[in-house]
Amino acid sequence: MQRLLLSLGGFALAMALVPATAQAGGFEHSVNGWTGWYAGVQLGVNSNSYDGFGSSSAFAQELTGGYNYQVNSNLVLGGDLYTVWNTDTGHSVDSVPGYSANYGSRGVGAEFLAGFAVDNFLPYLKVGYGHLNISGNLSGSASSARYGAGVMWRISANSGLLIQYTYQKANIPNTLGNGDFKNSNITLGYNWFFD
Repeated sequence: MQRLLLSLGGFALAMALVPATAQAGGFEHSVNGWTGWYAGVQLGVNSNSYDGFGSSSAFAQELTGGYNYQVNSNLVLGGDLYTVWNTDTGHSVDSVPGYSANYGSRGVGAEFLAGFAVDNFLPYLKVGYGHLNISGNLSGSASSARYGAGVMWRISANSGLLIQYTYQKANIPNTLGNGDFKNSNITLGYNWFFD
């Protein structure tokens, strides 16, 4: 966990230095709207729990691709496709006496975005639907709604940073029976805007 926090701290520092680097490189910070295609990568912390087995945290990675449309000076609507995963099937959750479980998770899906643009910042809410898969001892999968919130920050015409929180809960059957699997992510990311 300490290594994960150090990695996130280094990533946050790099994100803080990017605007200074962009400005020194002569990039213009004003943006002519949020309309257009983008692709992004995110890194952060995944926290998940399964009924009766407590919770555990792991390193999370997410890839996204989407399109935003700026309706007026403030309202931005959009959508994206995502895949998010943690491959740490080695973390053990053992809150049930005599039992332990090692598992990781992967999700894929689509989301709708609604945001309120303020200059180069875009606070937003997301709602979507995705397929969530558990690997390891608690193998199983199910589809359910996914919710999120975050802020994008355009640092140049083609580059942006973001911080995002997402949450998904699915009832997943496995060898131990049915149980609610709760999966949340807090991530920092980078988006490349094509338009």
